Amino acid sequence: MEDHNYTLLSKRFIGYLPSHRNMSDVEIAQMNSMRQVGISIPKIYQSFAMQVGGFNLVRFTKQVAAGSRMCDIIWSDGRSQEDYEAFGDVLAFDATFGRNKYNLSIIVLSEVNHHNQTCVFAAVMVLCESQDSYKWVLRRFMECMRGKAPKAVITDGDPSMRLAIMHVFPDAHHKLCVWRLLRNATAHVSQPCFTQLFK
Repeated sequence: MEDHNYTLLSKRFIGYLPSHRNMSDVEIAQMNSMRQVGISIPKIYQSFAMQVGGFNLVRFTKQVAAGSRMCDIIWSDGRSQEDYEAFGDVLAFDATFGRNKYNLSIIVLSEVNHHNQTCVFAAVMVLCESQDSYKWVLRRFMECMRGKAPKAVITDGDPSMRLAIMHVFPDAHHKLCVWRLLRNATAHVSQPCFTQLFK
């Protein structure tokens, strides 16, 4: 073995390295099982923190506001990164999941694979849905995905999202979600057969 000219990182801090910030298939299955039985996201986060020895060792990227209050957090595991490498030309940026009891907005970054199955690339919670928050999310997302930017991003049309996308992914095309367009059009057009004509 070669001699190192620097001190190796102690085992306790390995989880902070980008290459070690991921979730295993077992952790994902555990998280999904906990959600299915109604356990809240903060309780799941607490459970994972206790499993790894404390909140400071959880393998996620987060942003902390004044007063040490967590304001933004993003999760992306190795499988998600592999899926993004294969299917990440188009990114769906979906912030329509609402808020949790801590008033954090839930965002899912995803797309579909060649079998028309949803691939979740990252899950995010943000304190406010502002352009700055969205820029932070997209920058961290691009770090997780080894600098690969999508060619197109699909959103619900939120102006803050659009501006953040233009700033972080300047070469990506911004597209509006067809499902949301259809839902809004159907709600505002009184013609009975409009939906069939629109499709």
